[in-house]
Amino acid sequence: MGQNEFWLAIVVMAVVTWLSRALPFVLMRKSTIFGRLASGRFVILGPALLVSMTVVVVYSDLQQATGVSSVLSYFCGLVAAGLCARLTRNAGFAVLAGMAGYGAALLVLPA
Repeated sequence: MGQNEFWLAIVVMAVVTWLSRALPFVLMRKSTIFGRLASGRFVILGPALLVSMTVVVVYSDLQQATGVSSVLSYFCGLVAAGLCARLTRNAGFAVLAGMAGYGAALLVLPA
């Protein structure tokens, strides 16, 4: 793959990623059907997707964990995310807090 094809692939992936995230918000603003979906039973869909992806990633990594420190790192991240979700009731902040807790535990705990 040449240099031009590489950068073209990066640009195409960036545009597709941006569209997949921005398009639902644009459609919700302009359409009454999508607006009703955002205020009804589907409000829980965003946090549920975050939790399901987290469970899959954490479970597969914990199966391969060899030491106590790696398990404690995940536990610290989960505790940080849970506390932040409880205090702020914001899924985005909870994800960031979980990542920060996990990263801090990796730095502090011995390998």
